[in-house]
Amino acid sequence: MKKIILDCDPGVDDALAIILAIKSGKIHFDAITSVHGNSPVEQTTLNVLRILDYFKDEIKYNIPVGKGESKPLVCSKADLTRAKNAHGIDGLGDTDLLPKTSERSYELDAVSLILQKIKSGTRTIVATGALTNIAKAFQKDSEIMSLLDEIIIMGGAIKEPGDIDRLSEFNFYSDPHSADYVLQQKVKKILIPLDVTHKAIFTPEMRNSIPDSRTGKLVKAVVKKYQDFYMSASNFSGNPLHDPLAMAYAINPSFLELTSMNLNVETEGKYTRGTCVPELRSKAIDETKFNTYVALKVNSKRFLKYFLKTISS
Repeated sequence: MKKIILDCDPGVDDALAIILAIKSGKIHFDAITSVHGNSPVEQTTLNVLRILDYFKDEIKYNIPVGKGESKPLVCSKADLTRAKNAHGIDGLGDTDLLPKTSERSYELDAVSLILQKIKSGTRTIVATGALTNIAKAFQKDSEIMSLLDEIIIMGGAIKEPGDIDRLSEFNFYSDPHSADYVLQQKVKKILIPLDVTHKAIFTPEMRNSIPDSRTGKLVKAVVKKYQDFYMSASNFSGNPLHDPLAMAYAINPSFLELTSMNLNVETEGKYTRGTCVPELRSKAIDETKFNTYVALKVNSKRFLKYFLKTISS
C-alpha cells in the first residue's frame, strides 16, 4: 500500500477520489487535511469526517484529520472563491445518504499534521484543493518538506481553457500565490491539469451502470447535481473526474504520460489570476530549469474502466 497525505476541499470530486482510494486497496491514508475552496474550510473539514464516517466499517485503521487554512495566502474578502453551484450547498451534492454531522473531530491543524506525518515517514502528498496548506507547511519548515518524494497536484491548465474563467482552473484561481510558491519548491511535483482531467468524462450512462451497493448508491447520489451542472454549463457529456485522476496517478502512474516543464502561476493579473504560464520556447530553457512534471496525455479509456470497476467492487 502507498502511504499518502491527502490535502483536499471536499467537493464532489474530492469525495470520489477518497472513495476510489478506499475501494482500490492500494492507498493508506496517513492523514487527510482540509482546506478552503469548494466550500468554507469548516464545511470541507466536516465533509472529510462525513465521508470517513460513511466508510468506517471498511476502513480498518484510524485516519487523522487536520483542519486547514480558511483563506488564501494573500487574501481579500473578494478572493474567497466557492463552487456551490457545482457541488451543492453542503459541497457533497446535498445527498441525504451522508450523515449531516460527525461525532469525530479533527485532531490538529493541517500544517502541523502534514509536518508531523512527513517527519514520521510519509513521502507523498496528493493535493486536490487550493495549495494554501502546502505553501504554509513549506514556509514553516522547508527542511521537513524537502523529505517528500512527490507532491501530486490537481490544478492548473496549460493549453486547455479554464473552468472558472477563460484561462484559469479553480484550485489555482482559489490561491494563485500558493500555487506559484509551491511550484517553485525543489521537491518533485506532478501536476494533473485540466488538459487531462477534461478527457476523463464520467457520463450518466456510466453513473447508471454502477450497482446499487452501499458505495454505488452514495456515488450516484453525490455526483448527480455535479454532473447535471457540468452538462448544462458546458459541452461535456458528463462530469470530469478531476481529483480521482490525481488519486489514480498515486495508485498507478501509467494512466498518465508526463512532460517536464518550467511553470509559473500568474498571481496579480486582472484577467489572468491563477493562469499557468509555461515556458514553451524550446531554446529558452535547459533541463536544469524544469520545475514540474505535467500530465498532458491520459489513457482515459483505461482510467475510466478502472474507476468504474473499482467503485463498483
